[in-house]
Amino acid sequence: MNDANGMKHQVLTHSTFFEHMEEFGYFRGIEDMLPEDFTAVFEIARVLEDPESALFRSISPVMSVSTNQQERKEAETREWRPNRNVTYSEEYEAALMRNVADIRRIFPHQYLLPEDLFLQRLAQRSLWINIPRTPVVLPFKSSSTEYSPNNYKQKVYLLLDTSTSMSSHHRFQMAKAVVYVFLKRNLRELGHVYLRTFDTDLGPLRIATDHGSLRGLIQYAMRLNRLGNGTVMERAILQATDDIRAQSALSGAEILVVTDGACHLDREKIRMALGDTIRINTIKIGNAEIYGDEKFLRDLAARGESADSRNLGKLEEELRRTRINLEQATIESEKRSLRSHVASIEGRAEQLRSHIVGNLKKTYGREIETISRVFVNIDDISADAIFALRQSEIEEIHELLAEVEMDFAEGIDADSLREAALLYEHVQMLLKSGGDQEQMAQLQEMANRLNELLKDVMETTDQIDSAAKNLSRSDVHDLHMMLQIQSSRGNSLIKLLLAVLKRSINRLFQKRG
Repeated sequence: MNDANGMKHQVLTHSTFFEHMEEFGYFRGIEDMLPEDFTAVFEIARVLEDPESALFRSISPVMSVSTNQQERKEAETREWRPNRNVTYSEEYEAALMRNVADIRRIFPHQYLLPEDLFLQRLAQRSLWINIPRTPVVLPFKSSSTEYSPNNYKQKVYLLLDTSTSMSSHHRFQMAKAVVYVFLKRNLRELGHVYLRTFDTDLGPLRIATDHGSLRGLIQYAMRLNRLGNGTVMERAILQATDDIRAQSALSGAEILVVTDGACHLDREKIRMALGDTIRINTIKIGNAEIYGDEKFLRDLAARGESADSRNLGKLEEELRRTRINLEQATIESEKRSLRSHVASIEGRAEQLRSHIVGNLKKTYGREIETISRVFVNIDDISADAIFALRQSEIEEIHELLAEVEMDFAEGIDADSLREAALLYEHVQMLLKSGGDQEQMAQLQEMANRLNELLKDVMETTDQIDSAAKNLSRSDVHDLHMMLQIQSSRGNSLIKLLLAVLKRSINRLFQKRG
């Protein structure tokens, strides 16, 4: 690449927008169609990171991991910290003795040598001894932009709700932005990170143990686009506790649940699974609520893990046995006694059941609030709170558009087409979200310029053929995944662009063949 081309890509590759698109996995190597309005995650994350925004203030209590300040201070001031996972025998290494006094530390099997040979080696200082191994100093990272997990940092297990209801009010984009901002905000403090999705079923377990796997975990979360009916939150939490106890690397991990769901949980069962060492924090998006009907709550009363529910279960079992005895009784006095006992048990059971049902009504569907160490409920976001851009942010898009136009004038390649496609998607998303008339007018003017730019390219056969030489089939696939939403909405220009690129690249490969 010549100097001019090097300069032409400098602004684009270092702009905040395209850096984030690359980090989200929206730039290359795209396997499936990207989620609808996928660039909205960028705008929501920008608001979440803004200390002046109301959204930042409301969600802040749950966006920092727990840290042991004294332990961290010691870690930063000590020259080295011994590895607690290294066994005693691995802390030493073999070396030749240096003086006669070292004879006390020679390997015992050398005493089996013939006396003459032993004395000869002693005189030559050629007997082997055990000496302490010099510890390897692994400095603690101090940059907040580096992810370097170790056993002393806070481990986190993320549970991300992917149920169908998350598609409303940009909830899914909000949840992704929360996950991204949480991870980036706590890079310095994070140990191993686990992530699992849940809807009607549990998603696969994703693990981050270094910079590369953390990047992969983020891209996996950002690219999620399939939602399922149902919310198996209780099962997800119990699975997380099982994973944490099964993995020594996750000892002391905290669970962070990001959900919009109101669902009933067996509170006592989860508390037993959490124990005294696992803490759970929750971010709930939206104000969904559920209510159990009277019959369901009465049936549920004896099935819980609480002491009251267990006592009710015992009363019901006692009532069952007493009724059997009553049916089998033949003496009238015995029957009267058993009927009186049945009535007494029924009264106590009904009183206890009413008490349990009353408590269930107060917390039904909100159990996650009571078991969470920190619980934050944020309202559904409104478009004007997120997508009403500042004029400076509109100017950033203007600058990106100008750079794309310059790129196209100097020669089309895979990255310039990707940048144009992403910018096109972003402008279309902002137009769809609405805003004040002045902002809409500026965005529409940029959309028109992008349309004209793509139209000019398609109408110039030489440019298309030249571009095809620099494209691979994977490049065209990435562009198709980026623009498929606009194509499916009937945007004829986008359909035509994709068709022209495919024809050109197919023609090119045929010539090579």
